[in-house]
Amino acid sequence: MDVVRQLKVALKSGKLLFGQNQTAAACSHGEAKLVIMAANCPRSFVDDLHASHPDVPMHQLTMVNRELGAACAKPFHVSSICVLDAGNSDLLSLKNNIE
Repeated sequence: MDVVRQLKVALKSGKLLFGQNQTAAACSHGEAKLVIMAANCPRSFVDDLHASHPDVPMHQLTMVNRELGAACAKPFHVSSICVLDAGNSDLLSLKNNIE
């Protein structure tokens, strides 16, 4: 799957939240359908989020936060993305790869 292309589709047709604070809040409110994280997302954040919300699928990409921000056409680094609505994209088919 071309994650960059699917992110662009989701940005146009779905609802995504950017950043660790918004991601953690959406998980706490039960709104998160998927969490996508950059390769260099802080391990403590990944572990804490996975421990407190094991039912939310989490997928860590191979691209770093700078590349993830650019892929989402954002002028800032993005370490985590929370998918609330995937829209017409296939993002929800990403498998959980966080242990």
